Amino acid sequence: MMVTINPCFHWIGYHLTSSLLQEGIEVIGIDPIEDSKSDLLYMYVGRNSNFQHFFQRSDKENHVQQSSDEWEVDLVDGGLLVRQGDTERNWIETPLLYGEWMDIRKTGAQEKDELVQWIMDHQAIYIGDFMDIFLRSFLDQEPLRVGERLEDKDIITERVDALWRCEQMLRNI
Repeated sequence: MMVTINPCFHWIGYHLTSSLLQEGIEVIGIDPIEDSKSDLLYMYVGRNSNFQHFFQRSDKENHVQQSSDEWEVDLVDGGLLVRQGDTERNWIETPLLYGEWMDIRKTGAQEKDELVQWIMDHQAIYIGDFMDIFLRSFLDQEPLRVGERLEDKDIITERVDALWRCEQMLRNI
């Protein structure tokens, strides 16, 4: 199995790319490296022998022959378009997510406590939990079933601490 992720250095695309690589799946990432965040995320996955990176889809098409077992996942506002070959398979509307590498500014939070409150108010789902559900669905080719968020405030706070460290690292680059 081979999966093409576009864009692979968007924060959700990165988590998807990383999760698939951890499963031993060959991943082709499409995304220009235009900023320090993309460059940093490339460093995390770029040395994996199952990962190939192209700046544009046309570059990939010129260098990699499409096979019948290839899947494509495109991140589009509010969802994932998942297809195999030229046939559309599924549109997956993503729930509101939070996690490492997300753009915290979009939440309006200036402090960790504000972000925790935003997550609780919006019932956002942690990206790692979503990826676990998505991968089980994707690999087993079953419908995606995202349940209700089951985290308590302490778990959210721990996860926000990790997210905040990522944000601080990016600001220092």
